[in-house]
Amino acid sequence: MAFTFTAVADPAVTDNSLDSANVDITVSPTSGVISESNMLPGDSTQGVVNVSNTGDVDCYYFISADWKAGGTTTASKAALLANKLAVSVSSGATSLYTGTLANLIDKPDSPGRQLTLATGNEDVTISISLPSTAGSIYQNIDVDVDFLFVATQ
Repeated sequence: MAFTFTAVADPAVTDNSLDSANVDITVSPTSGVISESNMLPGDSTQGVVNVSNTGDVDCYYFISADWKAGGTTTASKAALLANKLAVSVSSGATSLYTGTLANLIDKPDSPGRQLTLATGNEDVTISISLPSTAGSIYQNIDVDVDFLFVATQ
């Protein structure tokens, strides 16, 4: 069976328009939020990132940690440390993530953290600690981390 489609011009349907929105965020600072060396079991550190909605509409955002071995550390030793480091991410009194560095992927869960145009921006605190139960296997391991913020609608 064949289908035929015919477009008919109707003079009563005029002046239609569509426009796309801009979903965008910016973060500051863009580098050097956390720099800690010689962490010992029980040590912790934190940094603050300001996230701004610079788009045209309300949006959501997710946070991920992109980590890799630093210095002369092997990838497998970096994975040991990333699975041991405790991370918490919060905005004010709201917890966005609590878990290990290795599991900080697309948090908070769907639909993400809402950032409205009315709010404009918010501070996000990232805290990292080496649990006091960490043994000597975690000595002399370097991990480099990038915190990624991704906006979505």
